[in-house]
Amino acid sequence: MAPASSALFEAATTVIPHGPGEFTWQVPDGWQQGKGAWGGLVVGACINAVTASEQDADRRVRTISAHLYAPAPVGPERVRVRLIRKGSSMSTWAAELLDDAQTAIAEAVVITGSQRAMDLDENLGARGASRCPQAGDWRAFDVVPVRPPLGPVFAGNLEFRVVRGLPFSQEESGVLGWIRFPDQGSWTAASLLGIVDGFWPAVLPLLSQLRPMATVAFSAHLLVDPDALAPGEPLLYESFMGAAHEGFTSETRRLWSADGRLVVENLQSVVVIR
Repeated sequence: MAPASSALFEAATTVIPHGPGEFTWQVPDGWQQGKGAWGGLVVGACINAVTASEQDADRRVRTISAHLYAPAPVGPERVRVRLIRKGSSMSTWAAELLDDAQTAIAEAVVITGSQRAMDLDENLGARGASRCPQAGDWRAFDVVPVRPPLGPVFAGNLEFRVVRGLPFSQEESGVLGWIRFPDQGSWTAASLLGIVDGFWPAVLPLLSQLRPMATVAFSAHLLVDPDALAPGEPLLYESFMGAAHEGFTSETRRLWSADGRLVVENLQSVVVIR
């Protein structure tokens, strides 16, 4: 039997149902990024609400596209889930995070789907343009503690091993390193799509000082069955900045398994606030 998934992350993203399509999420203390919850936590809570709403066990989470409008403060928030469309083998869901005034804090569209043309997987995967970076064995890299004031509060709940791309290093943009939760067990869709938001923005190595930043748009594709990943082992994280304009940057993030499979691909719009 595989070890349980990260108990800390699982508890922090638990949603409680209290009616069809209605959930309460207790945003926990200790997971903040600025004024509100870390974006990966918001993504995880939305995915958990959709997963709880999906009645077809064969339909796994495949993609999420989210917009983060405002901080999610510590305390109870409402998550509302709506089925947009149910096809023969794919469902499209909307998840909305609401504050006390019923104003949207975040919205996400999540696609769940059953297995399709699996006979093409090996052939198409081999022809993909992405290649796993060379990073060495994860055990060869020390854990880098990330704590306030140089890092956000939530980062204390993650484990970072940096290959390159330390903040303010003045190297090229982007980060390469290993990442997991300290109590990592088996992976889930929520933990994978959440932790891809774990490392600092790709622009940070280029800066000379810390600047406030926020993710405003997030789109990610889950490309591996979470159960097929080695329980407890970290994933290789890769990011790079595509371009920047008027304080808005476009960056790509990827998670790779230790054996070279692309697990998650993520595109973010990150704004440098001032």
